Amino acid sequence: MEKEYVQVLSRPMVISRTKHFLWTNVYLDALAWLIENRVLYERSNMGMITTVTLPVYNVSYESNNQTILGVMGLDVTTREMIDTIPKRQLGANGYGFAINPNGFVLFHPLMKGQMGYLTDPPSLDLLEVELDTAVKTVLRKEMINGVTNERVIDTLVWAPDMFHAGRRNLTYCHTHITNTDFSLSLVVPPENQHHLVISGFDASTGLTASIGENVSLLLAPFKYCDDFDTNFLTGIIVGEEATELHPGISDLHLKYGQALSSLDELLKAKAKCDKELVQNLLWDLEATSVVDSEWAAAYADEANEDVRSLFLATNGGLTRLYPDSAIGLHESEANNWAAHYYSRALAANDFVYSAPYREYQNESMDDDDDETLITIAKAISMDVPAGGIFKPAVVGTKVSPAFIESVVHSATYGSDDDVVSYLLDDAGFVIATTWTGNQSEAFVVGMFLGMLDPALMTRLIEADVYTRVEDYDYQALCKIQVQFGSAGSAPVYIPSISNLHLLVEKAIRSVCC
Repeated sequence: MEKEYVQVLSRPMVISRTKHFLWTNVYLDALAWLIENRVLYERSNMGMITTVTLPVYNVSYESNNQTILGVMGLDVTTREMIDTIPKRQLGANGYGFAINPNGFVLFHPLMKGQMGYLTDPPSLDLLEVELDTAVKTVLRKEMINGVTNERVIDTLVWAPDMFHAGRRNLTYCHTHITNTDFSLSLVVPPENQHHLVISGFDASTGLTASIGENVSLLLAPFKYCDDFDTNFLTGIIVGEEATELHPGISDLHLKYGQALSSLDELLKAKAKCDKELVQNLLWDLEATSVVDSEWAAAYADEANEDVRSLFLATNGGLTRLYPDSAIGLHESEANNWAAHYYSRALAANDFVYSAPYREYQNESMDDDDDETLITIAKAISMDVPAGGIFKPAVVGTKVSPAFIESVVHSATYGSDDDVVSYLLDDAGFVIATTWTGNQSEAFVVGMFLGMLDPALMTRLIEADVYTRVEDYDYQALCKIQVQFGSAGSAPVYIPSISNLHLLVEKAIRSVCC
């Protein structure tokens, strides 16, 4: 009866050749467990995936069994979906996200399941990862209904370090994804309303721009060409000789010298490359070369001994810095798009200051760092003839805290040691202070003022110097504490109810029988 019932229901779908795709919610690839337990290599892991299924029918008209034969399925990774987003056009502060018909997020930059915090992503609603406002509620409803629309929304935006946040007007463009249950939205910041298209550079001539003396170049791990090995940029590569483009004086110099040499050979060989990205890189190399001589002249001044480095980071993934001995200070920020100073500078209209975060006053430094350095950066802004602005690069410097502290001290109360002054960034973190106390200022720089002096921070909020915004982490989980037994004496055995019944039955039998 059940078989005949299924046949009757499925026959109209078979005849009409109905294709009904069904997409699941995102979940963690099952291979992740095997990788975690070292059964498989990491490259086998697909990460977060969704499965699309489609019924298979018997479409033979001669057959009396025109029914469903089975279901076929295909796994699609969220990584593949993210790769289709035009990240280059959106810029470092732009992003994309997608939701299912229930309003749950498939992928989003703030979805912690993609960052490794959770073994399996939660059923996370869009309004739990984006700032919940009335306009966002309308946006969510339109995306669920598959509506195509565009609107500018005043919203809270987090920097990559998740310590700095600010309100910005972002443009949300959303539409339905064909043949799926999902909707996609692209979020465009104001500085990327216009996109720079560069042409005219002959890529086959290679990287011909000159590199000034005592200047280093860092290259972001972008996919410039299909055969470009980004492993050059993810680990130290030791070789016997340096390249002509970049004489190697250390392992770090050699690594990026080899990366540039490899890319140079691919361009000369006319390999398959991202034309737009390569043109942007060639333009960056040419346009930024003029700063080499300016930096050399400025850095020669002995008064700048507290200035550790000067740098210029571009949208094309190039970071030019001076002197070359400071390359180790910028190694972790080679991917400038992921560096928090870069995104903050693009979002601001003035200089931004940042220091390595320190949670406690006596928190020690890393063994490899001899001091805490302050990063000062500002975006280069260009007016667009049609209206608006475009920011192609960020320029900045790394200085010692003593350099900033001396300026703060002289600009406030001079030599009055009884007055304590703080220089705070836009999120209330200490950049410099005239207070030394029992410790040097290096043990205070990078701390949140609310941890160092809660009363003063509260006073600044009440005076509207800072605005307090409450945000909730709906993805937070407590760490699971695994309990292990000791190797001591055996534990006391506590019988269960069934065990007690057996003991009583055995005792009765021994008495009666």
